[in-house]
Amino acid sequence: MIQMLQSKHEARESLRQSSQGYGKPIISADFKGNRFVGVGSQLFFSKIEKTQSFIDFLGNYIRQVLDPDWGNKEIAKPLEKRHPILQWYDEICRLQSKYKSKESQVIEMPVLGVTRAYYGLAYNLYLLQHNVELQSFLIKRLKQKEAFHSACYETYVAAWFILAGFTLRLENEQDGSITHCEFSATSKSGKSYSIEAKARAPGKAHLDVGNQLYKALNKTAKNERIVFVDLNVPSDTDEDRFISEVSSSIKDREEKLTINGEPAPPAYVVVTNHPYHLHLMEERIRCGILAEGFKIPDYGNSASFPSLIHAYKALVKHEDIDSVIKACQQYQIPITFDGEIPEFSFGKAERRFVVGEVYEFDDGAKGILTSGIVAEQEKKLYLTLQMQNGNYCIYAGAMSDAELRAYQKHPETFFGQVIKTSSKCETPMDWFLFFYNSYKETPRERIIEFFANSSDFECLKELSTEDLRLTFAERSALSVLSIQDQAK
Repeated sequence: MIQMLQSKHEARESLRQSSQGYGKPIISADFKGNRFVGVGSQLFFSKIEKTQSFIDFLGNYIRQVLDPDWGNKEIAKPLEKRHPILQWYDEICRLQSKYKSKESQVIEMPVLGVTRAYYGLAYNLYLLQHNVELQSFLIKRLKQKEAFHSACYETYVAAWFILAGFTLRLENEQDGSITHCEFSATSKSGKSYSIEAKARAPGKAHLDVGNQLYKALNKTAKNERIVFVDLNVPSDTDEDRFISEVSSSIKDREEKLTINGEPAPPAYVVVTNHPYHLHLMEERIRCGILAEGFKIPDYGNSASFPSLIHAYKALVKHEDIDSVIKACQQYQIPITFDGEIPEFSFGKAERRFVVGEVYEFDDGAKGILTSGIVAEQEKKLYLTLQMQNGNYCIYAGAMSDAELRAYQKHPETFFGQVIKTSSKCETPMDWFLFFYNSYKETPRERIIEFFANSSDFECLKELSTEDLRLTFAERSALSVLSIQDQAK
């Protein structure tokens, strides 16, 4: 029983982290028809509605944080003269009105650029207040049209670090006595970084980020630097051009860029393009991200390695910044308060089968569910049960469309416990990691046995246990790749 409860808890936490990241969990409770949400040291509440989700809360939250009086003053202006946030809000209201049901409850709406922009900003502000602090100076900058895009981008960069599990310390941006970065971020490993975020002005024909890089490196930094730059170009910008021009604008300046007469310091540089604000009424919006190492030769798009082992060691060395990039790529706004899959949370589907629970079927058979598999193409699930007599039986059942969508959103926890699903090995590094992770607990003596027929066996025996495992993983990966090449 204790093990089953522990497994269920692990599944809930895995599910929550998949939608809420590694920051503080959403704190929420229902009481007497009200929804209470704790954000940092503040408590927000509102009347519970049938369709209330975390998105509904964010809509109320951003109005409160930005000040309803300010919002009402902006709404009183002609639409074209309003602040961008209130222009977004106007479009949101139009969408909600269009997709209301007869009962005046908002139903599913398409996810457009405007919904991503408006609720994304709200979510970022929530993350800052809940995990760090929400500085009044940031709110002031957001309300200034000329500073809005830069300030908005800073909230995204901070959000990505929070979601990746970093601890943030914000700088006092009103202190003009020295230059400083936006904030410092400390990873779970304890290493600290100085973070600077720059946003290009819209409408530029070129993709050069040298000016933003120079300004960022001019800032005083106490730690290793990470520079984020928003490209701010339309979604249809050619991908090859994006990679080529952005990368060149960073790498070509390594030798010649100086700061106060001295060679510019090294930095991780991450260039992103999330142009939701440029495509407010569009649904399919392509985003972009490119990482380069400025004077960090073993990191980024331009880095090359003599072996898979060297590439792996660089991967481990730079895992902090890669975790932030992953958080950026997987960034999403939670829909439910507890992290549950929306289809289950809002009653469109039922979590019918949980590993460890007892089930009785129409034929009278009764047993404990030990495992389950979903066949997506067939829209069926196959359940393995241990029956009362000790035998195992497999039952098949149909799935609804809502159940299938729920499974596709988080297959690992569909059956109430964390069940690792197989992932495809598509790159040499995928294969390397597959073999390394599969054999990283294998005793040294056993690994040596694997090399018994190798021509360099005597040399291999002199390696450390870790280097032996790395060598085995590399050779196994290269062997698989060779077989694949021959089969083509």
